[in-house]
Amino acid sequence: MIHLTIVRGDNTTLLEYPEPVLLSTVFAERGLPVEMPCGGKQRCLKCRVQAQGTLSPLTDREREHLTAQEIAAGWRYACMTTALGDAVIRLPERARDADRIVTGGREVEVTLQPWGKRFGAAVDIGTTTLAMYLYDLASGEQLSTAARRNPQAVYGADVISRLEKSLGGERQGLADCIRRALAEMLAECCAGRGMTTEQVDSLVITGNTAMLYLLCAQDPSSITAAPFAQDRFFGEFLDASAFGLPMAPGAQVYLTRSISAYVGGDITTALLSAGLYGGALAADRPPRLLVDIGTNGEMALAAGGRLLCCSTAAGPAFEGAGIYQGMNAHNGAVSRVALRGDTMVCEVIGGGAAKGICGSGILDAVAVLLDAGVVDETGLFNEEGHAFKAAMTEVDGLLAFRLPGTQVLVTQKDIRAVQLAKSAICAGMTTLLAEAEIPAEEVSELLIAGGFGSFVRIASAARIGLIPKALAGCARAIGNAAGAGAGAVLLSDPLRRASERLAAGAETVELAADPRFMEAYVDGMLFPERDSF
Repeated sequence: MIHLTIVRGDNTTLLEYPEPVLLSTVFAERGLPVEMPCGGKQRCLKCRVQAQGTLSPLTDREREHLTAQEIAAGWRYACMTTALGDAVIRLPERARDADRIVTGGREVEVTLQPWGKRFGAAVDIGTTTLAMYLYDLASGEQLSTAARRNPQAVYGADVISRLEKSLGGERQGLADCIRRALAEMLAECCAGRGMTTEQVDSLVITGNTAMLYLLCAQDPSSITAAPFAQDRFFGEFLDASAFGLPMAPGAQVYLTRSISAYVGGDITTALLSAGLYGGALAADRPPRLLVDIGTNGEMALAAGGRLLCCSTAAGPAFEGAGIYQGMNAHNGAVSRVALRGDTMVCEVIGGGAAKGICGSGILDAVAVLLDAGVVDETGLFNEEGHAFKAAMTEVDGLLAFRLPGTQVLVTQKDIRAVQLAKSAICAGMTTLLAEAEIPAEEVSELLIAGGFGSFVRIASAARIGLIPKALAGCARAIGNAAGAGAGAVLLSDPLRRASERLAAGAETVELAADPRFMEAYVDGMLFPERDSF
């Protein structure tokens, strides 16, 4: 029997395995918070841990990327290290998981008619983060909140990686780690109010379609291959015991209804929060656009009496994953970059030395590099002709830029990742507008939902072409709209039923074979010229 001791700060976990086990497998099975955006494919090199004991020899790749001092200190990559016998593994300490995770959203006015009895909770399962809300159903008062990173990230930063893992035999592990996290969050919410989880009798869970498939350990084959016709739309009640949740006897869990394979129940509930339902969808109402910018960019356009939806795979760049020194939005992350004359200024969460850069920071950085002439409209670095020549360097054979006053590098590969992500999001919006046959100038409001949208600077988003320039003036963030809408579904059974009708009546625009999307995507790869601003 192999005995593993996992140490994270003041917390120690003791585990036993009957045979040698890859460390990344341990972290995935247990939902331990180790960054692994590539899903253990040995590409991202972010799963560094300190390990001592009976371990597999260092690989050539580890020797290539670890310094002699790091090797002496026991640093290893979890996806390349197997525990052959007893070992102690120390996980890097970081700020609390809830730091910079958005739980607030636009308050939804409801007539209180809960389908639960006494206390209920609502949770938004995002690809990157989880947010839970505890309510007193008698008064409608929100009692407490809890938030953390989605532990499924150890299976991969994006939806596709996790679906591949599910198809590859890790379906139950993916389900177990998210269920365990929900149970812990429920306990945290209740403890803050002196309650027990057994007093909670109702729970609403929203999330994109893939997240709900993974939660339910549902075979995702129908949403991973053409024609992407999902075989389960949710909008259903299940007993809490089906998820191993320590709730009241007979407690019910409601899973919000999805719109299509890649436009999930989180957009359904976000539409409620945004007020885009009922009379707001009338043909005579001005067009309004809702966009949730994340690893999976989902959006909905209410125009001319129609509700048009689509989804586009933006990748994890705006969450800080897949970026050379990318990190989540917690202490040590560069979150803002500004250009003041010939001076570039960086803001770091928590102050102190920068350790990396998060999504809002990388977006700002690219916008500033464009304005400073460091990056041209094609996305290539200029080594000459700007005031920041001294900040140019190389890493892994690629040109890079060191953000002034920090040791954080933005690489040529990072610029390309941002180009791919922003082009996908903007092309999705452009295609919906084309389908509705309305110009961007007619949109009365662009509502940006989600955690990333709460911190992004609209000016930077427009500068890099993430959102059409014509929409910059009417854009505003509305926080965790999906979570707020899930709370509304918990507090109002009529609104729950309305959400199902809303999802059933929405039209999904399939982008994969749409020539308008492909044209807009290719065009969007270029950054807007500075003279256009």
